[in-house]
Amino acid sequence: KINATELGSDAIKFEISNIKEGDKLKHGISTTFNVTISYNGEIVDDPNLKDNELQIDITYIQDLKEQEQKEPNIIPTRLSQKILYDNEEKADTNINFGVISSDTNGKGLYYTNTNTQDNRVTYYFRGDVKNNYVYFGGYYWRIVRINEDGSIRLIYQGNTIDATGTSATIGYSPFNTKKDDNAYVGYMYGEAGSSSYEETHANVHNSDIKIFLEEWYKNNLLDFATYIADAGFCNDRSLDLKNGNGINKSNTSYLARLRNTEDNLKPIFNCPNPKNDLFTVSNEKGNKALTYPIGLITVDEVRYAGAIYNKDQSNKSFYLSNYNRFWTMSPSNFNFYDNSARMMGVEDGHLWEHVLIWEFISVVPVINLIPTVEITSITQDGTINNPYIVKS
Repeated sequence: KINATELGSDAIKFEISNIKEGDKLKHGISTTFNVTISYNGEIVDDPNLKDNELQIDITYIQDLKEQEQKEPNIIPTRLSQKILYDNEEKADTNINFGVISSDTNGKGLYYTNTNTQDNRVTYYFRGDVKNNYVYFGGYYWRIVRINEDGSIRLIYQGNTIDATGTSATIGYSPFNTKKDDNAYVGYMYGEAGSSSYEETHANVHNSDIKIFLEEWYKNNLLDFATYIADAGFCNDRSLDLKNGNGINKSNTSYLARLRNTEDNLKPIFNCPNPKNDLFTVSNEKGNKALTYPIGLITVDEVRYAGAIYNKDQSNKSFYLSNYNRFWTMSPSNFNFYDNSARMMGVEDGHLWEHVLIWEFISVVPVINLIPTVEITSITQDGTINNPYIVKS
């Protein structure tokens, strides 16, 4: 919807061209419109009003019914567009997230604008997909999703392409060696023993895993920094208000745990408290607390990918299921009885809710590529033997 309101002299007129109500913009495409200012020749008397002001309001609505139209004779070289070209993206409205991914419960590329950043569309891979491999910066990665801003989120696969996933770690680290306070569920954390949630979960001190990841980035990806986006990583410390207040060693459960251990609740892509919990370098949407744009996957993203919470059932039906047990960025709880903070992790293909924060388990980095990165050949299809190779 376009509303153009003029306030002032009739002698000055405005004309808007190249845009009209009902126009549609495809994903990743921009448009421009023109405003022509001229004198109204029909005004012959000197008007009392000498100025005119134009106010333009444009309302746009995401159309989820119309998917990308793929031109049969034009194969894109931009990675985000090639992903859409190579896949038949589907709405996720019929997926049951309380059941593991399968051929009948989500396998392939899906899209949603529910529980996303600013209700914008994100495209994500789910299930045992075989065509989300990327080679970038001297390493292999798997595509998690095309973020709401068009950047591409990748999770580390290894320095060799390994279908078993066992090489998918840069090493082993605790999330935090300190464990005896609610504060330590933070990628960065505040002061232990504080009497307020804000002081406890402030971003003052670096966690051990943040130090570990940023050191690896500095040593391995710094030369490729211009291709890496500052899209952010969510360390969602919002509380399950029925279970604790998050301060001073109190029994506390965090919402990321609740959302992903209750089968009737859906995961989310958005970060509920971005100004504190969305870790960015300089992106104004987040907390600007990072030194380098590297982080971990969230437990919600793992659940979208196909995992469920069921420690008695191995799940080999999604593309991360063969990874060694590894950290997510999502807090689980603080347990007063053993005086220990815990994080959410992934083990044997299922969500793992009680990872003691001081355990040494796999660290699997996540980065985001800028929306404009291109691949080196249009023949690449993202499969294990023909991965997308980012042009750098």
